[in-house]
Amino acid sequence: IRKGVLLCLDMGHFHPTENIADKLSAAALSLDEILLHVSRPMRWDSDHVILLNDDILAMAQELVSADLLGRTHIGLDFFDATISRTAAWVLGTRNMQKALLRAMLLPWDVLRKSERILDFTQRLAITEEVKDLPSGAVWAEFCKRAGVPEGLTLIGELESYQSGVAERG
Repeated sequence: IRKGVLLCLDMGHFHPTENIADKLSAAALSLDEILLHVSRPMRWDSDHVILLNDDILAMAQELVSADLLGRTHIGLDFFDATISRTAAWVLGTRNMQKALLRAMLLPWDVLRKSERILDFTQRLAITEEVKDLPSGAVWAEFCKRAGVPEGLTLIGELESYQSGVAERG
């Protein structure tokens, strides 16, 4: 910390029962910035394509709820020799974006107020209700405005791109 070296929390190299989300707020107390290596652990060989799973969603929620986005460098990993590297890159990046989007859509002001007044019943009810919110519709609109494919149309775009790259030899 004294030398200004960033702490790197690597999702692919924690014990199977540990979650980086549980460590972010504590680490942020002592660090100005945090470096995340976001990957999907495969206990025999880490660093596989990022899935939109509970670990990624929890990490994104912690980053947003603790206001750590401006202090966190998010590095993504895309290695997977069994699929197109382009697809791994695109899908992994989109899954990280989707996790952050879902976290940003949560009603943090209401959740924080519930905690302040110790109304944990309301906090639980809201936390459960937001699981049914249509974040997919917001994601589709985001992609539309960005002029990029979403949903299953992405597969055709990736295949077309890969064919073009392969033809260049």
